[in-house]
Amino acid sequence: MHIFEGTSTQIDTGDFGYLNRSRFQDLVFQIGVVLAIITGFTIPVSTSLTSVCNLGIFICWGLSGQYRVTFACFKKYRIVTISVILFCCLACSLLYTPELLSLASRNLFKYRQFLMMPIYLTFFMDPRARLRGIQMFELAMIITLIASLLCWIFSIDNSVRLMDNAIFKNRITQNILMSFLVYLSLWKFLEQPSRRWPYALIAVIAAYDILAVVPGRSGYLALVILIGLLMYQKLGVKGILPAAVCVGLIGIVTYHHSERFHKRIDQVVKEIKEYRISNKSRSSVDLRLEFYGNGLQIAKSSPLLGSGIGSFAMKYRELMKQKGQLVTENPHNEYVMLLVQNGIIGVGLFLAFFWVSWQTTRGLTGIDQALGQAVLAVYLFVCMVNSLMLDTTEGCLFGYLVGLTLAGGVTGIKETQQNEPLKSMTNHPSQEESSREAA
Repeated sequence: MHIFEGTSTQIDTGDFGYLNRSRFQDLVFQIGVVLAIITGFTIPVSTSLTSVCNLGIFICWGLSGQYRVTFACFKKYRIVTISVILFCCLACSLLYTPELLSLASRNLFKYRQFLMMPIYLTFFMDPRARLRGIQMFELAMIITLIASLLCWIFSIDNSVRLMDNAIFKNRITQNILMSFLVYLSLWKFLEQPSRRWPYALIAVIAAYDILAVVPGRSGYLALVILIGLLMYQKLGVKGILPAAVCVGLIGIVTYHHSERFHKRIDQVVKEIKEYRISNKSRSSVDLRLEFYGNGLQIAKSSPLLGSGIGSFAMKYRELMKQKGQLVTENPHNEYVMLLVQNGIIGVGLFLAFFWVSWQTTRGLTGIDQALGQAVLAVYLFVCMVNSLMLDTTEGCLFGYLVGLTLAGGVTGIKETQQNEPLKSMTNHPSQEESSREAA
């Protein structure tokens, strides 16, 4: 396995070309690829195993010489550039944060996916490796789906997590991840309906698990976003209306036939109404509204640069001493968190990352483009109701899938650079041809 078509003994051009690796470095690179593929399975299953794999990938990245590819990408691949700049911006706020350096550094570490993404990218330049990484993620989610349904059928309730029929992660995380299994299954089914009908069955069962088995409302939102995006990807603008009809029908049927879904939706409506009337928070939805309002109030004190990484909990605690409301370390909104800690600049770079990533996906094809856009769409909107980048599993999955899918764009850059001299030769005649034309 190698970065571009060729062997590891070819000369390193210092650009996006071949790396001149020794046998040892090539072996280490192979190990790094294997670890990167396995990480697709460990992220939905185990935080500890994911940390071990990430450490191994980082070591392989250094020993194999793949850091040279990352540095080359930093110069020429915009998504890598903006990812590193965003993390550096967050790191710079360590200089003025009022929080203890140890606590602030721990908060900064939660955004490590923006550094891991360019590292993942260097191990996923082979399309086969990208396919295996996606398949490992699917395998983990299918195992999760089966276990979740078994807990629901046999009413296993030995713990709080199992009472929600969530297996390896909490109900919010599981439903968000499960929505990607629904999307991947539907996408593969629509590619070849006659041959891939089992994927349609998996999609239906996984969607049922999200809506009627596991009570995670963020998963409802993610599912709606992905259904709309899939219809848009397949039909263009014409797919918006069918997507709305599909979502509406699914919502109506589930609302009338699933008691759990019915209660969760009614609870949202009730909490919003009560919060508007009494302005008092008692549960998840109205508490989020309170956190958002207080967070925006804190952000007014330092709107441009923010108060520094890790400062949200301290600033919120100080404000709550005056208001006497519930204290929190997480506003459950990534944009509010960034606005308080890193100001308008931090939020702007965060949105710029999504914009550059989306533009990059437009140059991709197949599952790379489809899944890349799916990840970006879900995180862009679900970050409004959850601090997904602060959550270990969701943050790791974001960096992993973005690095995996956008790795295909590096090969495209290489091909473009190789074709440019040929284009210039065809567009500009030789001196001999020019003299003939002049004669």
